[in-house]
Amino acid sequence: MIILLKIAWRNIWRNPTRSLVVILSLVIGIWATVFILAVSDSLHAESLREGIEYKYGHLQIHSLAYKKRQELGNTIPGAVEILERLKNDPEVKAATARTLTAGMIASAGYSSNVEIRAVIPDLEENTTLLKTRLSGGEYLDIPKRNPVIIGEKLAAKLKVGIGNKVVLTFESPSADLITSTFRVVGTFTATQVREEETMVFVRFDDLTRMAGMPGKANEIVAKLNQPDKLDAYLDVLKIRLANPALAIEDWEQAAPDMAMVSSMIYQMDIIVTTIVLIVLAFGIINTMLMVVLERFKELGILMAVGMSKLRVFAMILFETILLSLAGGVGGMVLGFLTIKLVYRTGINLSLFSEGLSGWGFKEVVHPELELRVYGIITIAVILTAVLASFYPALRALSLNPSEAIRKEI
Repeated sequence: MIILLKIAWRNIWRNPTRSLVVILSLVIGIWATVFILAVSDSLHAESLREGIEYKYGHLQIHSLAYKKRQELGNTIPGAVEILERLKNDPEVKAATARTLTAGMIASAGYSSNVEIRAVIPDLEENTTLLKTRLSGGEYLDIPKRNPVIIGEKLAAKLKVGIGNKVVLTFESPSADLITSTFRVVGTFTATQVREEETMVFVRFDDLTRMAGMPGKANEIVAKLNQPDKLDAYLDVLKIRLANPALAIEDWEQAAPDMAMVSSMIYQMDIIVTTIVLIVLAFGIINTMLMVVLERFKELGILMAVGMSKLRVFAMILFETILLSLAGGVGGMVLGFLTIKLVYRTGINLSLFSEGLSGWGFKEVVHPELELRVYGIITIAVILTAVLASFYPALRALSLNPSEAIRKEI
């Protein structure tokens, strides 16, 4: 085996120009694949982080009635007790409750439809990091009457600033229109333009008091200490609560659009990698066929003096694998160094900011790639090399030693 490996390695460098061309093509192909995957995975990770950290959490609880019709009156039965249980659960990092409703916000001369999110300031801060998104002003935990936080783009549309008053109008559970004046105490930014234009945050106690439903919530959000155990925890939580009127969901179920983007990026990664490997496979097949055809006479002599067909097959296989590994490892090392270099400054995608913001992506992406992906690519390159070597190796085995010896190349 060792001897065959040494022979295969020496055979590669019998024609250094051709071998270097093949290795260089492999390096470029794998480098491009690694870098594209790093950018793609970073966009994916940022999108998930944006959704989980700032909006959805790891799991959400609603009433089944609210899932069917998102109305203010469809609240969670026993919301206060459920929230307390989650807050005291050692597996839960943070939890909060929200009251959600559609409404209208109006300034002196402008108005807009909005989603009103009534939050508990201290719990929301720990669960979804809303406070870190503030671009100006103060948070909702200030001792002021009816404070509201709105998006920067919405503030520009309404032509209001910090300290200005706005009017919020929404429908109570009894179908009465409720109108109240709020004071803008802060503005926030979001990667998704739609959220910045249509979302406002008020205090939980303020909105539930106005709606005549103190302590009632439409949504409970929780984050876990160990997100990788989410599925197991959901099963346990459903048993503990044992309420058929509740919809207990993970973030993928609660945010199908975010799950769709995640699935789409994953599928695109597979497609890009597969295309690159197929192209590289054809290049390897072409090169190894040339090698076999050039060495017909040599292979015939080896078989004539007693070298078994299995050893001939193994020699061609080893040559292909070593050639592929040289290019594959070189490409991954170059990709790794490129990713580390680019990560410091990031890639500015502001040219595509309008399209990216619609999917929740930031303008500057810092590419990263998990070490396990390098391992997967290495295995994929080896498998591609093995499959690509079959046809040239079988072509070598099909020759007749006596005819091959007499053949003039």
